[in-house]
Amino acid sequence: MLTLNDRLYDRAAQFLYLLIALVIVLTFQDYGITWDEELQSQYGLAVVDYYQTFFKDHRFAQIFNLYLYGGMFDGLASLIDSLTPFTVYETRHFINALFGLMGIWGTYRVGKFLGGGFVGFAAAIILTLTPMYYGHMFNNPKDIPFATGVIWSIYYMARIYQSAGKPSRGLKLKLGLICGLTLGIRVGGAMLVVFWIMPYTWDILQKLLKEKSVDNLFKVLNYNVKDFLKFAIPIGIMAYVVMLVCWPWAQQNPILNPLRALSEFSNFPQDVEVLLNGTVYRSTQLPWYYVPLYFAVQLPEFLLLLLSAWLFVLPSIWRDMQHYQKQALVLILLMAVVPVVYAVLRHPALYDAVRHFLFTVPLGCIVAALTLHKLFRILKSFGRVLLGCAFVAFVTVQIVTMVRLHPYEYIYANQFTGGTTGAYGQYESDYWGTSFKEAAEQIQAQVIKEGGIPSGKIYRIAICGPWDAAMIYLPPDFEPVVANEPAEFFLSTTRWMCQNMRAGKEIIRIQRLGVPLSVVKDLR
Repeated sequence: MLTLNDRLYDRAAQFLYLLIALVIVLTFQDYGITWDEELQSQYGLAVVDYYQTFFKDHRFAQIFNLYLYGGMFDGLASLIDSLTPFTVYETRHFINALFGLMGIWGTYRVGKFLGGGFVGFAAAIILTLTPMYYGHMFNNPKDIPFATGVIWSIYYMARIYQSAGKPSRGLKLKLGLICGLTLGIRVGGAMLVVFWIMPYTWDILQKLLKEKSVDNLFKVLNYNVKDFLKFAIPIGIMAYVVMLVCWPWAQQNPILNPLRALSEFSNFPQDVEVLLNGTVYRSTQLPWYYVPLYFAVQLPEFLLLLLSAWLFVLPSIWRDMQHYQKQALVLILLMAVVPVVYAVLRHPALYDAVRHFLFTVPLGCIVAALTLHKLFRILKSFGRVLLGCAFVAFVTVQIVTMVRLHPYEYIYANQFTGGTTGAYGQYESDYWGTSFKEAAEQIQAQVIKEGGIPSGKIYRIAICGPWDAAMIYLPPDFEPVVANEPAEFFLSTTRWMCQNMRAGKEIIRIQRLGVPLSVVKDLR
């Protein structure tokens, strides 16, 4: 039964949700396309064509390695694009942002489940003001939808814990559908199922240890395993079927192909230069601390401090929880920590900061909100005032910083690293190349100011960076050429210090907080 406080926090969360939705509507067209987005768009079209040709068109298997991913988001975006008045990329950015918004709402629901309305609301605010998450909401079709699928899967898994092994039909259907859609984005979501089983396994082991006779051991084991399988098997079958519907390549071999994709992601062969603490590494030869250090650089200071205080208040939080809440908390911790530990131990190929681990960020925000709630209860009146002031300061500073970074919120670095300005040259900044949209628009404005391109002439633009991210915003009388070929202009990302490749008069610099993201040089 909802208390008055929970109802108030529900209203506050709904207001937050509507406020973010309004910001999305007003700003989604500000975001440029990413390095990968042209291929992602083509993959979405190929997925739709596969179904429209009644499974005959297999072009999806020829688009780079995207067949290893399910087509849930890309296919959906392609379908919706035909119904909107926007460009395909604006449509994709809008839908992507809505997925991110659903992730924020899911974070509220899970936080509320664990600690009440305050925890849910605080978790939602912290997540919204985490630039690593918000900055990816508009144009990351792999990691944001996956993170949303993970948080909602955890919510319904937690609800099944609460049902004491007797979930309703509706609950089983919801979990099967959400899990299937999550696997239909990235098959790595299978680890959720493994972690979900662990609290059940622990409960069964505890019951077995209390039994003294062999007969009772078998009775307990038989009863509990049967009880679990009664609802787990139907959920698993439904999730698997939904995954296959979303993933054309998996349909070609429903058993082996998902396993091949899992194996491929575990040993991803992408080999590019990666910047970490001022040193350039190959993505296949990263130091063990790559993931923890990037999280320490890119998460807000207040969130990091709460996560640091977590271990000190964990025993008290644990004592206050019901058994099903403890099970859900174990699931969250496993999902947040184990993938990071795996990366530390196995050193898989990684790049683009830690975007592949975005699904852990909402979970970390929930843990931080639980810590914040517990600290409010432990501290005396003066301590509560200080903590409240710190939270208000965090909200204020983050809003101002994110407005100043817009629409490149994902380049954020905290003050422990000297802020975004101090992190430049030490860590990755505009690794997506989205600043090419703004650069392309300013090139056009510059040429128009000069009187336009002479009739019958083509201006060549040498590009060091993602061509598509620029050319989609330039008219046909601009022709892209390789970065070192003769041209009138040179457009460059600042990733890999690409801007130093050619000499010329710098006429445009796209920057935020003093950090250059892309430059344009006049070579005429």
